Amino acid sequence: MKTNLTFTQAKEILHTQTIAPLGIERVFLHDALGRILAKGILAPSHMPHFPLSRMDGYAFNSAFKDAKSFQILAENKAGNAIPTLPLDAPFAIKTFTGAKIPKNADMLAPIEDCQVENCEVEQNSLKIQALPHIGQHIRQVGENYKKGETLLQKGTRLNAHHIGLLASLNQVFVEVFTRPKVGILVSGNELLELGENPSNTQDLYNANGHLLLAKVLENGAIPKLYPILKDDKAQIISSVQLALKECDMVISSGGASVGDYDFITTLCKEREKEVVFKGVQIKPGQHIIYAHFNQKHFFALPGFPNSTLVTFELFVKEILLRLLGAKPTTTTLKIPLNQNITKNDTRLEFRVCNVRNLKGSFSIDFEGKKDFQSAILNNFCPLDDAQVGLCILDSSKQSGEIVEVLLLS
Repeated sequence: MKTNLTFTQAKEILHTQTIAPLGIERVFLHDALGRILAKGILAPSHMPHFPLSRMDGYAFNSAFKDAKSFQILAENKAGNAIPTLPLDAPFAIKTFTGAKIPKNADMLAPIEDCQVENCEVEQNSLKIQALPHIGQHIRQVGENYKKGETLLQKGTRLNAHHIGLLASLNQVFVEVFTRPKVGILVSGNELLELGENPSNTQDLYNANGHLLLAKVLENGAIPKLYPILKDDKAQIISSVQLALKECDMVISSGGASVGDYDFITTLCKEREKEVVFKGVQIKPGQHIIYAHFNQKHFFALPGFPNSTLVTFELFVKEILLRLLGAKPTTTTLKIPLNQNITKNDTRLEFRVCNVRNLKGSFSIDFEGKKDFQSAILNNFCPLDDAQVGLCILDSSKQSGEIVEVLLLS
């Protein structure tokens, strides 16, 4: 077990973990939204299969481009079979947007560039006032994609755009990675579950449990929130064992510090050989623990809400995404400060901030941040349209200095 690591050391340990997705399952297209693609999608054929019209116009052959007029033979709507354009005289076929370009036609003049004379269809003649280029206004075969081309990479989290693409490929079922089940354990005699009435000794609601549940859902896994645990060693050990049996990954919140009733810490001491690291030199969240219990990933997060949220984002999320088959990514910006920042703690601090994009230029501020203590969850819920970020501070900073800011989803 490694203890009191730097943030860089802890992240390197996470990066080196050997993690494979739990399996692959086949789901109906509509159920694939938000899932992680387990197999790359290749184009089964060229798209479009045939040259198609980009707009309403008249199709003709370039051999007759200098003709003074064309005889209009027919109308060609989207969905029609491919008509044939005779080549023995200057003929044209009226071709609508999305329709297949007639055989032998290689030019398409938009309707607005044409003048039609006479009223009877079979006698209509066409004058082209602005000659197009060969192939102009025509979608060529394979212009969207060619057979065998990679359209979606393995590991893609499928969104609505991807679902539309898959539907266009007639992909009724999709192979995706199995979603891990994540057990969530929260402990503390002072905690109430939602809907309970407060008493003299219990006055805090189970924010962390529902925060973690939402975070697990947000990232695509299946949460299982267990009943609140009391500060009882036997109950906590029993519940951890149950969660490890029922779930693929377990997260606890609370009981990971150094107090007399921090029984998660006690459990980790008793199973010290299975603990990967304990304690990281960061603020908030220094008491985080990462272990492999029963060959499953176990994170013990501090009990203060800010600490729970920050350590989930910095550590848990990486392992969870890899279990899902996704590639962990973070968005980090380098932004100049517009104010001085005082920092007295030697630990690397992740200070919650507002991130604003003002006409393409990013700035940060701490407006509305009442304090930076670990218990103030509303700091992460700005009252305006600012994004939430974590300003990474290794020391005090002066206005104008560049700082790194980690954007939170």
